[in-house]
Amino acid sequence: MCELDILHDSLYQFCPELHLKRLNSLTLACHALLDCKTLTLTELGRNLPTKARTKHNIKRIDRLLGNRHLHKERLAVYRWHASFICSGNTMPIVLVDW
Repeated sequence: MCELDILHDSLYQFCPELHLKRLNSLTLACHALLDCKTLTLTELGRNLPTKARTKHNIKRIDRLLGNRHLHKERLAVYRWHASFICSGNTMPIVLVDW
């Protein structure tokens, strides 16, 4: 998928503190989410595009979501994402849904 390649390359370039293995696992999880359209741990594991058994894929997603290093690195991803979205507009409109 072209979108996932762009996302992977952008995160690799602009978030160097994000470990490559975690980035690859995160990209696989995004690919699974695009295929399954359901955001649950088991559905992501079932739809991972790998040759491993479903049980192992679910465990892989579980380890990714519980990875403490990824939780520390997420701030860099948020920072990059915010600058990417807001760089073209100095006065973004923020909608708050109550």
